[in-house]
Amino acid sequence: MSDNMSKEEKAALKAKLKQERKELRAAKKIERKKRLEDQIDTDPLKFKDWATLSGVREEIKKIHWPTRKELAVDSGVVLAFTIILGAFFYASDAVIALILKALGMN
Repeated sequence: MSDNMSKEEKAALKAKLKQERKELRAAKKIERKKRLEDQIDTDPLKFKDWATLSGVREEIKKIHWPTRKELAVDSGVVLAFTIILGAFFYASDAVIALILKALGMN
């Protein structure tokens, strides 16, 4: 807003900007409402689509079955963590037992 604008022009410009912001907020509100409506599942019984034999076949095709190598690696990781955590809990129990024995509580 420049200095050579009259008060009426400034007020008119201010009112115009206010109206534009109001329209923009209304448009954004409508857009959010439309997006929310698009996200809502209109068919709550949609599970029937995969309850058919052809639907089950389609879902099975989407499954990633691990290869022997992937299965072996994953099993090794599980076994290693089981051993490590077992040793940790055994050592923690032993330390707590020593502390209790030193305090005469055992």
